[in-house]
Order: sequence, then structure tokens, then C-alpha cells
Amino acid sequence: MDIEVEYLEASMNFGVERECPKTALPISVTSVGQALLTGKLDADAVRGTRKLKAAFDFSWGKKSTCSCKSARRPCIFIHGLGIKEELPRSQDSFEDYWGDEVQEHAPCCSSIKFAVLDTEHYAWTDAALQRKVCNRALAVSNSSTKSVISDTIIITHSMGNLILAGAIATKKCGLAASSSWMGLAGPMGGSMASDYFQASCADNTNAIIEQYADVFGMCPIQAAIKSMSTENGNCSSAGLNAAYKAAQSAYRTNVSALMCSESFSGILSAYQVNFWVLGHLIPHKSSKNDGVVEFESCSAGIEASKFGDTYTDRFYRTKLNHYDMQFRGGDAFLNKAKMPLKWFECLL
Repeated sequence: MDIEVEYLEASMNFGVERECPKTALPISVTSVGQALLTGKLDADAVRGTRKLKAAFDFSWGKKSTCSCKSARRPCIFIHGLGIKEELPRSQDSFEDYWGDEVQEHAPCCSSIKFAVLDTEHYAWTDAALQRKVCNRALAVSNSSTKSVISDTIIITHSMGNLILAGAIATKKCGLAASSSWMGLAGPMGGSMASDYFQASCADNTNAIIEQYADVFGMCPIQAAIKSMSTENGNCSSAGLNAAYKAAQSAYRTNVSALMCSESFSGILSAYQVNFWVLGHLIPHKSSKNDGVVEFESCSAGIEASKFGDTYTDRFYRTKLNHYDMQFRGGDAFLNKAKMPLKWFECLL
């Protein structure tokens, strides 16, 4: 490329416009826009603006609270399997088992006590253990007599259901009409978990099940877990089968409300995955189980048609795992089949 350059003898001046001409166009600005542009908020203008309805209702995740619809009464909580040491008196809290939220969802409880008994070394059929459950329940209400539990709300979980039902069946104590019994996750026909843990502790299963038996503290097998062998199963006996039948009859006659589960999917928690594993590995007779207790065992002959899948149902068919029904995992945010605390709060 060629470039030709020519030098001028004198410089030349060019006129330059310093500023472009201004043209103002009228634009309407809202009071909010004016505040953003100027940094000043006109309070009078804001008061006069149109109030718009939100496009979305952000209250959909909130659940209204329930009040007590019946008489307020003392409440006693009876735990299930796995407590190694008894405490001589019922406690005001038992967070290791029941969590720390249940007291806030108990509008019908005039007082709350938690029994703490040895449910590892004693079978649910043990006469002394059954009397202790009766005595703890009898103690919370002034209107109870020597053997009749009156004006009391009893909440039982897992093996606790069998102990109370067994005590009633063997006439160690009874429930007055003024009392209410709420049963949670009761293995009223035993549990395949018991059979499988017994086999795993005897090295008759695979390494994964043996590991879970150790994690849950099942080995060596103690009297409590052995006493929950599946009814009419290989690990049961004629005497245990007869005890189951009697307990189931007492249970159906006296229980006021039930929470059972047809799925071990559960609520998000640190223990959730354990029940996913147990639900798949234990050879349950039915896929409808909470990881260790089948729905049919929990319902104990009560018609399935009585159960509903929302927390407003007295007989509650849930998708909770076994520990969720101790209230320790709280409630799910949206799934009404996973709201144990809300069920307890709104039940009575």
C-alpha cells in the first residue's frame, strides 16, 4: 500500500462544536421510580399509590395451629425398645427419645410426663414391666383409682403399645372412658426386624445386616427384641403367639387413635437413610412398612378403611419411618402424610 504525504506551509483552524444541542422528551415516572432516581421518598405519593395483590400466596407453607377440642388432661408418654436403664420417676422431658418439639404441640395436655423404663433387658410380656407401665400411667391423674386410669392421655410408641396392651389384657390395669390412648408404630403382631436381627446376631445373614444389627445395638440379642418375634414365625412360640392375640384384642378395644406407616421414605433426618436400608434389606412380608414394623402389624386387625392419609385423620396412615413417629424429626413441610406433630396437636 502506497501513502502520499503533503506538508502545508501554514496551519489551518477548524471550528468544533463543544456541545450537542439538548432535546428534552417528557417521560412519566412513578413515585417508586422517582425515589430510585433522586434518592428521596415522597411519603404522600406512596400513600396514594395503588395497592396490588400479590401474584402468589406465600402463606401456603404455613399450617394454622390447633386448639384443644376436648377436656385438657395429664399426658404420659410410654417409649419403646432400646432404653437400658430405668429411672425411678417419670421425667419432665426425654428429648433423646421423643425429641424437643412435642411439648409445643400438646394443647390438650395439662401436664406432660415421660416414663423411662428398661425396655432392653425385659420382654414386653414381663409382668413386672407391665405393672410399672400401669403405675406410671396411674400416677399422673388424681382421679385414677388403684387400677383404673382415668382422665389421662396416654401416648405409646413401638414396644410401649405392646406393654400397655399386655397389661390391660392381663388385668393389671384398665382405662376409664375419660382416658384416651394414642398408639404409634406398634408391632402388635411382632416385627420381621426382630427375626432378622436374631439371625444376624447368630451370623446367619449377610454382612450388611450384621453391621446394622451392631449399629442399632441389637447384638447380643436381649429379651425385649426377642419378645417381638413375628407372630407365628420361626422365632416365636405358642405362649408368645397367645400373648399377641390377647394384646391385640385389648388394643383394638381401648386405643383411641393410631399412627401407622405404609412407607419408610420418612422425613429428612440424620437417621433417614438407616430406615431406607432396613426397609429394603429386611424380608418384610409387605412393602407397606416403616422400616421395621409393617402397617398390618401396627393396625392389628383394625379395618384399613378407617385410616386416612392426612393429619386430620384419627387413624393416620403415614409415610413416616419408625423413628419419625417418636416426633423426633418434626413435620414435613408440605406432605400431609408426614406430619406427626400436627396430627398429635389437632387430634383431641
